Amino acid sequence: QDRAAKQAERESEKKETVTNTVEVKQPATPAAPKEYTECRLQLRLPTGQPVVNTFKSEEDTGGRGCFIRDDGRAGDIRLMTSFPRKQFQPTDFAFSLKSLGLCPSSVIIVSRQ
Repeated sequence: QDRAAKQAERESEKKETVTNTVEVKQPATPAAPKEYTECRLQLRLPTGQPVVNTFKSEEDTGGRGCFIRDDGRAGDIRLMTSFPRKQFQPTDFAFSLKSLGLCPSSVIIVSRQ
């Protein structure tokens, strides 16, 4: 009789805990996409040396090439990302870093043409 009473008590406790732990989850409201004003680029030079610099996210990519050439580290260059794999064409240099998907930070591999 004691076993049956204890068993019934345990069963009622289990039912209470199950009903207490079930919560109605509200669907999370999607967060607004964050607006980045700066873009941190790590440029991997042909020598393997990394150059890290921060640029405005609305600047065009051509400024990056000018930055490397003016820095005296490369001549005619080609820019690409490793993941997702993308090679930038001269026509891409007119687009902003943000529109190319390079914000908030990216690694760009610099190679000689």
